[in-house]
Amino acid sequence: MRLIFLSAALGLVVALTPFTGAHASSQDTQAGAVADLLLSVAELDEPGLAAAVLLDGTVVASAVAGQADLEQGVAVTPATVFHAASLSKQFTAFAILLLEQDGKLSIDDSVSAYLPETARWPPITLRRLMNHTNGLRDLGALLTMAGWRSEDLVTNQQALDLILAQDGLNFEPGAAFQYNNSDYVLLAEVVRRVSGQSLTDFCQARIFGPLGMAHTRFQNNLAAIEPGRAQSYAPAGEGFSRQILNFAYTGPTGLQTTAEDLVRWAANFETGDVGGPALFRRMEIIGRLNDGSESFYPYASGQEHHVYKERSVWSHGGRDAGFRSFLLRVPGERLAISVLSNRSDIDASDIAYRIADIYLASGASAAPLAEAIQNPTSDDLAAYAGDFELFPGLILNFISDGDRLLFSMGGQASVPVPALTRRSFELDARTGLSVVFDPVASGKSPGLKYMIGLNGALSAARVELAPFSPDAVRPQDYVGRYHSAELSTDYVFKVIEGELVAHHPRWSTIPMHGYQPDTFSGGGGVLSRVRFVRDEGGRVTGFDLSGPVAEGIAFRRQADRPTN
Repeated sequence: MRLIFLSAALGLVVALTPFTGAHASSQDTQAGAVADLLLSVAELDEPGLAAAVLLDGTVVASAVAGQADLEQGVAVTPATVFHAASLSKQFTAFAILLLEQDGKLSIDDSVSAYLPETARWPPITLRRLMNHTNGLRDLGALLTMAGWRSEDLVTNQQALDLILAQDGLNFEPGAAFQYNNSDYVLLAEVVRRVSGQSLTDFCQARIFGPLGMAHTRFQNNLAAIEPGRAQSYAPAGEGFSRQILNFAYTGPTGLQTTAEDLVRWAANFETGDVGGPALFRRMEIIGRLNDGSESFYPYASGQEHHVYKERSVWSHGGRDAGFRSFLLRVPGERLAISVLSNRSDIDASDIAYRIADIYLASGASAAPLAEAIQNPTSDDLAAYAGDFELFPGLILNFISDGDRLLFSMGGQASVPVPALTRRSFELDARTGLSVVFDPVASGKSPGLKYMIGLNGALSAARVELAPFSPDAVRPQDYVGRYHSAELSTDYVFKVIEGELVAHHPRWSTIPMHGYQPDTFSGGGGVLSRVRFVRDEGGRVTGFDLSGPVAEGIAFRRQADRPTN
C-alpha cells in the first residue's frame, strides 16, 4: 500500500522538539515532498522502499511506498525490516572501537594478535582492515571462483575458512585502497574472540539495545523468524522475480534494520550517548597509505567522506541480491537520511541525495552556482586515449578522433562519450556511470576513476597491451585439469569446435577469449583473467586466476587423465 507516515517522536535518545506555527508547516511540506518522491519510484503492486529523515535531533519524516512481500500482498510500513548489506560495516567498525575503548585491543595491533592463523601474511593492522587498505582478496570473488552460487548458504565459519586459506594478497598492506568484504569478516571474528560474544550478540548488548533500535539485528541464522521482514526482488519481464539471499555471515553484511532505526543510529553520531564523542572522532579518521598520504578514496571505518554542494557529508550504501540501502549524514546541517529498498533497480543513494536537496534548499548556506564547464582540448583527448584495466581482464578502451572521446569494452564497437568537465566523461546517464581521468603526466593520463553514480568509485590504471594475434593461439596447449588448494576447487579446460572453454561442475561452460600471449578472459565473470604459466620446455604447468578484487590465485595442472 502506498502510504506516508510522519513522525514527530519515535522514542529517540535525543530531545525531540514539537513543531509549531510556520516552522511546522514548512516541515510538513518537506515531509510531503519526501513521500511524493518515494511514491514516484514504487507503484502500489511493486516492491518498495522506506525512508526516514532526522533534522536537528528530530525525526521529521518517515515515508514508505510499495510492497514488502509480493506473494503475501504485504505493504511496506515504517516497521518493515530490510537487509542493509554493506551498511553493516560501520556497525562492525564501531564494535571494534568499543572494544578498544574497553582496553581490550588497539586498532593498530596486527590482526594476527587475535587471529594467529593470519601470521603467515604480511602484518595487517585492524585499522587497515577497517579502512580497506589491507590487500586482502575479496570474499565474494573467492566464493564465485570456488564454484559457490548466489543461492548457496554461506556461514561465518565457511567465509572465514575460505579467507584464511589464501596464501597471497592483492598488494602489500598499506600500498593502496581497495574495497573488499574479507576484511570485515575478519573484524567480526576479532569481535567474537576478544569479547566472547558473536557480533550479533555484542551489537545487541552494546549498540542496538541502548539506542532503542528495536527492529535491528545482525542476521546469522537464516532459519530465524524475523517479523516484518521484506523479501528481495529484481525486475523480470513485465513484473518481478525473487532474488535469493543466502548470506548467513556477518561483519561486511548481515544487518537487518528499518529506516527509522537507522536514523536512531545517525542521531548517536551527534549525541555520542553510546561510545562518546572521542570514539566518533576516531570513526572519521580517513585511511592512510604507507607513504602517509590519504587513500584516493576517502574511507573511514565503514563510512565514505565527500563534499556535496559545499557541505561535508558522510555516507555508505549497500547492495545484496535485490536489497539496496543508503545512509547519508550532513553533520553541518544536523541532517541524516536513510533509504532502504527491496528491489534491485532502485538507486538508494540517488534517492537519499534527492531527499537531502529538499531540506538543504531551505538552509542558510545554499551552495554557490556551479562554474561553467571547461571542455577538454584535443591534447586532453589524446592524453586520455588508451587502455585502462578496471579489473583483471576487464579493459576499458578510449580513443580520440581529435574532437571526441570514444569508448569501448569487451570487443564492443566504440561509441562517443560526452564530456562533463575537462577530465570527466559520461558513460551512461541512466545509471550514473562516468569516468574521471587522473591529471596528465608526461603526455598521458596514468589512470582513471570509474564513478558509480553517488555510490562510490573504482580506480583503473593505464595498461600497455602487447601486440597480439588471436590466430597465434594454440588452444590444445591448455587442455587439462587444474587445481587450486586456496579455493579447494578444480577447473577443466577443453577445446570445443576449435575454441578453448573452461568447465566447472557448478557453472555453465565458459568460453575463453585470448587477448594477450597465454592470457585469456572468460568475459569478466568467474574467470576474468586466466594467465597460463609454462615451464622451461614450454609446457603449460598451471595458471594464475584473477578477478575483481581477487588476484593471482594459483592453479596447478594435474597429472594427465581424462577430462570428461
